[in-house]
Amino acid sequence: MTAEQIIDSNLFPLKPSDTVAFARETLILMQISALPVVENDMVIGFIESASLINPSPKKNIKAFIKVESTWLLNEKQHHYEAIRLFAQDHAPCLAITSEDTHYRGIISKRMLLKFLNQSYTMLAEGSIIEIEMVARNYSLSELNSIIESENSKILGLTIYSIPESSRILISIKTNSIFTDRIVLSLKRFGYDVTNTFFNTHDIFDSESRYESFIKYLEI
Repeated sequence: MTAEQIIDSNLFPLKPSDTVAFARETLILMQISALPVVENDMVIGFIESASLINPSPKKNIKAFIKVESTWLLNEKQHHYEAIRLFAQDHAPCLAITSEDTHYRGIISKRMLLKFLNQSYTMLAEGSIIEIEMVARNYSLSELNSIIESENSKILGLTIYSIPESSRILISIKTNSIFTDRIVLSLKRFGYDVTNTFFNTHDIFDSESRYESFIKYLEI
């Protein structure tokens, strides 16, 4: 998915001629800590709420514009790049531009999280298995083969670097609620399984049905 597909239509930019009072009210109304400033369809910088605390409400915001090129993202770039900018550059929002650098819209953290939460990987029932390993030993094809051998499928996978280490942490989302057989298979192939998570709702439902069945047998 590209950046243009997750633009927040509820947000709009400020103009350099806007007053401090108007900018303050807009930031509060939109529940965001910064907004791009656009002039002649071009992003000239950003206004942050912290810079508007002391200035006179009647002043325009031009003198308080922060030039920040890392908060810009081309509309055709992948949404992973938006995630990177929010995390690495601590961007409060991203101004989305076209190939010819014209303003196209704004991505907020709120909209990005909403978009990510709508992915099939997030919504599908299943379990998460965490594996820690040396980065050079990582093989998606082997992991997939092991998990599929237990009649399960990988729905999504995320790899995290472990600071000051050559090791990585892999979070695997599978379509299986129960993980015991998968974990045993992974361990049999030498994988260090550090944690598992599952849909507790489904587990509790299963336990409840089992308890009801036992009570039925006892009647």
